Amino acid sequence: MSTSTMTDKDNIISNSKTHRVLVFQGGGALGAYEAGIYKALCKKLRQYDSHDNGPLFDIVAGTSAGAINATLIVNHILHPGGDADPWIGAAQVLEDYWTDSATDTFLYEAPYFQNFLKSSEMFREGFDNYWTNSLKGFDNYFPNFRNNPFVQPFHYFWFDRLGQFGSTEAFRKYLSYLQFTNLPMGIPNVLSGPIYQPDFRFMNPFNFLVKYDNTALTRTIKKYWNYDAHRIKTTDPQPRLLLVAVDVQDATTITFDSYPKRNGQLVSVYGDDDEAEKHAVKYPEGIGIEHLLTTMSSHVRLEFPTLNATTGKVDGDQIPLGIPQSRPYMDGFYLSNTPLREVLQHHRDYWYKVKDMPYEVPSLDVYIGDLYPQKGKGTPYDPDAINNRVQDVLFHDKTKYDEKVTTMVSDYVNIINELMKMVKSKDNDMKDDDIYDQLQEKLDEKLVSISRDGKSRDIKDLLKGRFTINKIQRIVYGENSESRIKDDIFGKAFDYSKTTIKNLIAQGYNDTHTKLEKQS
Repeated sequence: MSTSTMTDKDNIISNSKTHRVLVFQGGGALGAYEAGIYKALCKKLRQYDSHDNGPLFDIVAGTSAGAINATLIVNHILHPGGDADPWIGAAQVLEDYWTDSATDTFLYEAPYFQNFLKSSEMFREGFDNYWTNSLKGFDNYFPNFRNNPFVQPFHYFWFDRLGQFGSTEAFRKYLSYLQFTNLPMGIPNVLSGPIYQPDFRFMNPFNFLVKYDNTALTRTIKKYWNYDAHRIKTTDPQPRLLLVAVDVQDATTITFDSYPKRNGQLVSVYGDDDEAEKHAVKYPEGIGIEHLLTTMSSHVRLEFPTLNATTGKVDGDQIPLGIPQSRPYMDGFYLSNTPLREVLQHHRDYWYKVKDMPYEVPSLDVYIGDLYPQKGKGTPYDPDAINNRVQDVLFHDKTKYDEKVTTMVSDYVNIINELMKMVKSKDNDMKDDDIYDQLQEKLDEKLVSISRDGKSRDIKDLLKGRFTINKIQRIVYGENSESRIKDDIFGKAFDYSKTTIKNLIAQGYNDTHTKLEKQS
């Protein structure tokens, strides 16, 4: 990476370099789809960079299952084990990890069982057609009978309102999900069997949580990342790892960063933007399994993972001081399943505040693995389909607004750059320095900041640390795929069957390859 000797008078902003960013969502077993995405991206980008055997990605970020993928990638880059191209080797690491995490469900894939489901589907289709036609006559004779308040509780029990029968593939996934979440063996390489937490607060026997222990998952991860010996700590130009979790008590995100701050410390300072009180978690030896656990542990984990954090009121970029106290954390996907906002903020902060290069922050090419499609087809009818659609709505990529705002800021920066060029190149009686000095006076004028604290600052300071996003490439799980919609289930994040994991890796690769080929 180059260093900067640029001064304010030389230019306003210059994004001469471009960094690549890889952002992975969380989604349990759907993380295998991201393994396929990464494999296809590596192949395509390495062809594009055939003259350069350098880093494929400058920043790798993720939450939940995406955080696992991101961690395994960066760890392999740091400890390649003899691979000629560690970025390509990391693709095999991800594929091996996801294959290792899977479990056989051969019963649901047996030919006799598949034939039974296909026969049932055909029978159900004929059954539905018969009763739909038959009850039309009933409704004509008794138009309001089925809407009667006394009959309404049985609304969905009428034979013409049963809905569609699940596809054979959907049934296989659904039964695998039921097996993994309800039987004592759980998912051997991922989760324990169910652990029931009764409601002793209100003594309600019908209100309980089903929890799981993910110790098995940490053992599987250790096969591919020796987290006892190799904590992750990187510096420019090594790849930067960003993991996002949620503080349970504050409902704010915390980002674990493998790059050091200005003082050389590895520390995450976070808190509500409207409050002076902040929390700080230090990890001087680097990112470890305890940090990864915070972002891959949902509210149904046996216990919330905890970290020691200091809390105190600070001004600006100070680190709060005090006695560290334990704080609980949970999966990052609850607040930021696509941690693009955290990536943009930390990218700016590093170049502006750590490297002191406010006018040379590299622009970004961003690749996002989106596991929860925004768009669906038709109206969900049955309970599983409705819950599945709600899940997609809650956790799909919501960063398009962040992209829009960043693009708008980039446009303003470009306008200012062009204005400076025009003024400097103008041929008139006024000296260039005089023209620049007049503009400089305007840039130094104070204004009321649009930030919430209402403090005034230089107009010029608003431009420091700004950068452009050249492109955002989203690879969406099953985008425009009829089979994805037909075969999708609510419990897809828990379906660690070997067939599903294998299919997800292949699907992620094929979807990415197809999308990149269309754009090339």
